[in-house]
Amino acid sequence: MIGGDGRETELRDVNGGRALVRLAAVGASVFIAGTVLPSALDATGLPGGTPLRAAYHPLCHQLPSRSLDWAGHPLAICARCAGLYLGAALALGLAALTAAAARVPAGFRWLALAAAPTALDATAGIVAGAGLPNVPRFLLALPAGFAAGLYLAAGLADLGGHRWTKGLPIYSGPR
Repeated sequence: MIGGDGRETELRDVNGGRALVRLAAVGASVFIAGTVLPSALDATGLPGGTPLRAAYHPLCHQLPSRSLDWAGHPLAICARCAGLYLGAALALGLAALTAAAARVPAGFRWLALAAAPTALDATAGIVAGAGLPNVPRFLLALPAGFAAGLYLAAGLADLGGHRWTKGLPIYSGPR
């Protein structure tokens, strides 16, 4: 981490940041499982799918025609949101399992670059009236979610008190 005098410093207490990243990774895994659970409940005929879908409604438009299917029933989120959320969960899981914090470049260039395919697909859908099928939409969103997850992991490590690497903070300002 860069100290107030601009020199790289090593931090001693690393547990707060690592614990926060690990907690976020577990939470993201539960969140992803919750997107599939309504479909599984609907497929088995058990009640509970509708309230779970309602819980995810503020996060996604949930159009069945734009959602991936599980056991013949649409997920609780659309294909693009599934790619974004799964990518972020994978990045958080990777950051939680590694000994080093997520290393992300200063600024948000890489996040914008990773989001470009999803943004182009969304723009094409608005302009042309029809976007790509669900599986490509899901796959195009994975890099954007993964990059966002890495930024989130680095931010949570900083928020938790300390990064456990000697890299630059997420945003170091213009140099």
